[in-house]
Amino acid sequence: MSNKLIAPIDSQLDFEQVKQIIPQRFPFLMLDRVVEIEPGVRVVGLKNLTGNEWFYQGHFPRKAVTPGAMICEAIAQTGIVFFHITRLEDREVTYLLGSLKIRFTEPVWPGDQLRIEVTPIKLTSRAGILNAEVKVEDRVVARGEFGLAAKENNSP
Repeated sequence: MSNKLIAPIDSQLDFEQVKQIIPQRFPFLMLDRVVEIEPGVRVVGLKNLTGNEWFYQGHFPRKAVTPGAMICEAIAQTGIVFFHITRLEDREVTYLLGSLKIRFTEPVWPGDQLRIEVTPIKLTSRAGILNAEVKVEDRVVARGEFGLAAKENNSP
């Protein structure tokens, strides 16, 4: 996977373009589209949740609610896109998620759309501490900080 920017900086990324950036694949693709890009400033991604998501079968069978781990995965994937767009370097990398301090404020249900905004707190060329805010419509459903680092795949 080349780490070259695959879309103009001022554009959005569709699902296929997102898949070129993030390493996750089904069933852990938790980012459908990127709707706002400001390199080094912020990225906003969307995840549409349907009742057909595999994790609703067991969480919970009588009244489905989105697991916090899946929301955290959507946050991490949006962070990977932010980091990729901000770095603009042509290297093969593996993204490593560090500490995650996310607070959930409201439940998320099938049929909701997550709007995930990631902004930097501190960045270096290989790592960053990022802030995330997740909304459903105008309601904040999760917020917090997480760490992300990039490791060149050819380094030991």
